[in-house]
Amino acid sequence: MNLPLTEAPSIRRTCAAILTACLIAIAAPVAAQSDATEDADAMYALGAYFDAAVEYQSAYGKLKGDLEEKGRVCFQIGECYRNARALSASEEWYKKSIDLKWAKDHVEVFLQYGTVLMGQQDYDKATAMFNRYAKEGGDRTLANTLIENCGIAAEHLVVSDSRYRVESLSLLNSPSFDYGAVYSDRRADEVIFASSRSSSTGSGEDPITGESFMDLFSAEVDRKGKWSIPQPLNSTINSSSNEGGVALDKKKQTLYFTRCLVDRDNNYPCDIYSARRLGKKWSAAEEVNLIDRMLNDSAQIGQPALTPDDQTMIFVSDMIGGQGGKDLWYAVFDQDTETWGSVKNLGPTVNSASDEMFPHVRSNGDLYFSSSRTGGMGGLDIYHATWTGDGLKFETPEAMEYPINTSSDDFSIVFHPDEERGLFSSDRPESKGKDDLFEFTKPPLEFTYMPLVYDYDTGMPIIGANVNVTGTDGGTAEGDTDDEGAVEDGGWEINTESTYTVEISKQGYIAAGDQFSTIGLSKSTHFIKEYLLQVVVTEKDYPMPLVQYEFDQATLVVDAVVNSQDSLDYLVGLLERNPTFVISLEAHTDTRGGNDYNRELSQRRAETCVSFLVDRGIDRARLEPIGRGEDMPLITDKELAGLASEEEQEAAHQMNRRTVFRITSFDYVPK
Repeated sequence: MNLPLTEAPSIRRTCAAILTACLIAIAAPVAAQSDATEDADAMYALGAYFDAAVEYQSAYGKLKGDLEEKGRVCFQIGECYRNARALSASEEWYKKSIDLKWAKDHVEVFLQYGTVLMGQQDYDKATAMFNRYAKEGGDRTLANTLIENCGIAAEHLVVSDSRYRVESLSLLNSPSFDYGAVYSDRRADEVIFASSRSSSTGSGEDPITGESFMDLFSAEVDRKGKWSIPQPLNSTINSSSNEGGVALDKKKQTLYFTRCLVDRDNNYPCDIYSARRLGKKWSAAEEVNLIDRMLNDSAQIGQPALTPDDQTMIFVSDMIGGQGGKDLWYAVFDQDTETWGSVKNLGPTVNSASDEMFPHVRSNGDLYFSSSRTGGMGGLDIYHATWTGDGLKFETPEAMEYPINTSSDDFSIVFHPDEERGLFSSDRPESKGKDDLFEFTKPPLEFTYMPLVYDYDTGMPIIGANVNVTGTDGGTAEGDTDDEGAVEDGGWEINTESTYTVEISKQGYIAAGDQFSTIGLSKSTHFIKEYLLQVVVTEKDYPMPLVQYEFDQATLVVDAVVNSQDSLDYLVGLLERNPTFVISLEAHTDTRGGNDYNRELSQRRAETCVSFLVDRGIDRARLEPIGRGEDMPLITDKELAGLASEEEQEAAHQMNRRTVFRITSFDYVPK
């Protein structure tokens, strides 16, 4: 028996959907085990989970001494509540089934119990159940996948890089099912959603949920963000059966929705209907003929979504020819005949052997949908497939991060047409009812920059140092440091996707510089940068980044370990920021080899450095190459001889083979 697409618990399965080759969304018939449970088993096979749970509990009290059957009945009650999304109630009955030893020969009890615990974010106990399932003979690969999902979900609750913020729409939610909200006016301050709240049309009780049948409701939000009391749509839309799965065209004048007709004895296949807006009301609903019901009388069709140009409808169906389970299909509108053309499957890039449901096409063409496939956090997860820009082709879907997805069912996402926010549905533990409506926002990235300037030798803040910042975005900022070494206004806001160059100067100090970027950053960041300025002292050795030379040569070493050219670029920047400096570049050798030879070698090496700087645009008059040879070792031969190993001695020789610079004057007048 096919189940309606609009009835929330019957179309949404937990992560247990990955356990079997067939879909859990279409309940497998359960053979009656006794006369006492015959009616309950029949109801369960039809998907009437709420009524079946009541009948099973009635039968349970009549079973005397048959522990095997009592264990099975407890498990079936747990399954009823799990399928009806009453997870805490299902827990109790799974426990009873295990206590009655029924799980000894039916290890799926541990598995389903684990999914229920996972859906309530009790990851430790869920992991224990999945391990027990595997230990008792279940599928270890499946158990490991679910255990991994538990770990991912638990970690995301504590640490998540997602910028999304999620809040319950508490003024719209009820203790009943509330789901599938869409923006229903062009200002996006009105929504339509499905609900089983008590004000729904008709007095019937859905045998699947035990609640009223689903109807469509609307509500508006005022400028202060307060929502109105939801009101049911008029009777041309709502009926005594189930309505849900809503979409509207871009002008918000045509409503598409899913209706699943039900009478006392039958659930009919779901279909998509449409209606036109008539002021505050809607015209009579008409069925949208997507398939030939004479040829396919049992296929479920529902949950429509429209592409931004309104020319293609994507919808959900379990018709033959898909990838398995419920798939996303589409039809293109024929302008000449004003009908929807032949339906086609969206293909294996999007669809899987699991269920794909609740499609939504964002204004940029990207596709969003929910799926019970593996790789998410558990339950139904929301996936995003980037549009390739070509027809209905999409890149491989990726699960959205927490807090959009959780180990509960998360589904039916829609985006605001112009902003980085929207709506979705979930039965996560903080929900008021079974399913609730949630709003998500994505705050803009915020970047700030705070420079702190200190004296290199004393570590004390430098007052009055000038900080000048220039961005590739065209922005500039300038300020002087205060008595804490910070810029006087506390720092600056900076932009996304920009690179910034910093120049820091103070009379009597060697000017410094920096460069940093916000390009590619996905998290708001407060850049706190510390800069150490050195006092200008003439005839003092200033260390610089490592410059090395080929053995016994004056050629610069440039390899994967040492890039001497990058090291010399440090000097280029320093001289450009300090245009009045004249420096000597002094090369030293180790003490091996003859003194005269080492002095000549070191002179050639110093000349190499000077030539490099001149090639980079530094005036030759500001540079003096000096070869010191081995006359000024940092580590003497006596000290070197006292080192224990050859490695230590070689490291000491390397320290002696150094290049430094001295500031010889700071009164050069740039040309």
